[in-house]
Amino acid sequence: MSEEFRLTSPKDVRALLESLGHRPNKGLGQNYLIDANILDIIANTADIQPSEKVLEIGPGLGALTERIIPKSAGVTCIEKDPVMANYLKTRFTDFTLIESDALDVDMDLLFADGITKVAANLPYSVASRLMVDIAECEHRPERMSLTIQKEVADRLCAPAGDKHYGVLSVLTGVFYENTLVKKISPTCFLPPPKVWSAVVKMQRREVPMVGSDVYPTFKKLVKHCFSQRRKQVGTILKKLGVSPVDDLLFDAGIEHTERPEKIEIERWAELACLLK
Repeated sequence: MSEEFRLTSPKDVRALLESLGHRPNKGLGQNYLIDANILDIIANTADIQPSEKVLEIGPGLGALTERIIPKSAGVTCIEKDPVMANYLKTRFTDFTLIESDALDVDMDLLFADGITKVAANLPYSVASRLMVDIAECEHRPERMSLTIQKEVADRLCAPAGDKHYGVLSVLTGVFYENTLVKKISPTCFLPPPKVWSAVVKMQRREVPMVGSDVYPTFKKLVKHCFSQRRKQVGTILKKLGVSPVDDLLFDAGIEHTERPEKIEIERWAELACLLK
């Protein structure tokens, strides 16, 4: 491993990027995390055991990678940017590199191969989709420690009744208990993003809150209802042609007049079972 550049030194990171002829790409969400304390929090929150394999998405220059390699039995990194990928190969030897867009990778295949933890500073533009995609995997990881936009973290961790509660909270909440661990100032990144970020922990539930046979119905129901979150759920279902609406809602423990953001996962699951 090369120690020529310290990845927590703004001066070193600027010099390294210059030597690579690289300008951070906003489209790829390339804001390099340079705060050692925050990097340690992400690595420690993942609670990586020596026997465990870890996935990192969007490692960039490897500031987090160099913390998780010594803790684990093997690290697999997914990096889309060819300049970053080539640099990572010069800096580390003891890891697996997948040069691809994370959205194009068969995640379930990686998890089926024994990866049990995810530690990553996720590309912000695709973070929500990635978290749902991973949560829906059959062999979903035991724990994820992720850096995401603070606004997305609020949605991920929101309980029913909270203004941030929505599709992301519900679909990931079926499979994971989500917790906000630490808020991160823009100054912890180079270049600094325009928004605050946060470290979140996603701890896999022993048993998902919705069975695999009901989940497709559940997902369609939740996405449709939250697309009209200001309307009463009874009105939304009537327009869908569901009948008898009030009887079904009563059996699920839901009032006709309730808004989608007031309904907990358990009651969405009950309603999906009845609709199925």
